[in-house]
Amino acid sequence: MPSQLKDIVLDMRSLEPFPKVAAAVLSLAGRPGVIPAEVIEVVQTDPGITAKVLKLCNSAYYGFQREIGSLQEAGNMLGVDALVNLVITSTANRYFRDLGSSPDGVREALWERSITQALASREIATRYGYESPDRAYTVGLLQNIGEIVLDRFYQADYHRVRAEVECGRSPLEAERAILGIHHAEIGARLSSEWKLPSFIVDTIRYHHSPSDAQIDPFLTSTVHLAETLLPLDRDGLLRVPHEVSIAAMELTGLEAADIEAIQAGLAAELEKAQEWLTV
Repeated sequence: MPSQLKDIVLDMRSLEPFPKVAAAVLSLAGRPGVIPAEVIEVVQTDPGITAKVLKLCNSAYYGFQREIGSLQEAGNMLGVDALVNLVITSTANRYFRDLGSSPDGVREALWERSITQALASREIATRYGYESPDRAYTVGLLQNIGEIVLDRFYQADYHRVRAEVECGRSPLEAERAILGIHHAEIGARLSSEWKLPSFIVDTIRYHHSPSDAQIDPFLTSTVHLAETLLPLDRDGLLRVPHEVSIAAMELTGLEAADIEAIQAGLAAELEKAQEWLTV
């Protein structure tokens, strides 16, 4: 293993671990027949996550007529899948917003992009018949978690990556050339280190090459399309478009004519989810 790659692996392992409660919730949600009470039993052991989940439940996104005062109410109103997504949203935000080295505005933009891709992944999954749109949300949210490692530990190298991109290389080619590894592989290794479910690890690893996915090519295609077809341009982010996989479009059934309608629906979803950006 090249020295630079060894350093990246070691630095990745020094990143704060994914909360045990969130990892346990993801594992639990993958079991057949799980009910909200089982998820709640795990979540309520962490007061911080509980408070954030309730804050999200009472945001404008859901628009409930009365305040949701307990996890039990939240579970009854939202169900298992939505409850799991709120747990992951309330725990993932600190990695994107708090643990990088870039200026605050750049890290906030990275978190906004992650929320955008999560919502877009769920929208595409819903439109094209995927069995678990909320699973698409979860992976869409986490697909670029590898960028946190680069932002935290490799700012100088990432400037070199930008220079390579400006010279015509794709972002993934530039990352491999400078670092010996790209952010998707870093994200997969990090999520494996965190003991996240294998479908998440696999989808993160192949979200730029969905045809290579080993576990769920449809899910991987969905989050790939959410990122490549629905760009969010913000200053400070490396926003050179990644190549769109035609195979992913064919597998999901997404057609170019649908993109504008999806974008319009996503804009409305983001408007409702503004409070999620500051949870």
